[in-house]
Amino acid sequence: MKKKWMIFSLLLFPWLLISGEIKTIVVQAKIAYAKPMEFDYDKDGKQNRIQMWANVIIKKSAEKYSGYFNRFMQDIDTQKAVLGYADINMLPNKPYGEKLPVSEVEIHGKTVLFKAGSKYYILIDGGEGYKNDTAIVNDGIRDYMVKLYGGDISIIKESEHGK
Repeated sequence: MKKKWMIFSLLLFPWLLISGEIKTIVVQAKIAYAKPMEFDYDKDGKQNRIQMWANVIIKKSAEKYSGYFNRFMQDIDTQKAVLGYADINMLPNKPYGEKLPVSEVEIHGKTVLFKAGSKYYILIDGGEGYKNDTAIVNDGIRDYMVKLYGGDISIIKESEHGK
């Protein structure tokens, strides 16, 4: 069985290279954008420690970018996305929220600009961790600086992929 998969992979790999369908992650961000708070999301009578997070993945294939942006509530102790808080803060009723496709992606050094849903985003990778990272959101009217409370924004240069 392994031999069949290996042959299949060897035959498929050149086709993927030619078609440009091999995608490389160039932006990976998971950032906390609210202070920790308490909320009994599981309705067991105990206040759970939760925090609002955003996740961004942008991949590149050939000269095209694709990826997604999503927001979710995470239990600080279990590190899992949770439901129950969605109705209060307009998050979708799925643990990891809706994956909004990204468009209009531009990467300049350690800065990425993109659109997801009706908003425009600027993320700046300031190095390891979140303390020197920057997130800016534009809702079509004005820019909002987003205070970060955890996570990391990572913008990977193509040269780091061996290209």
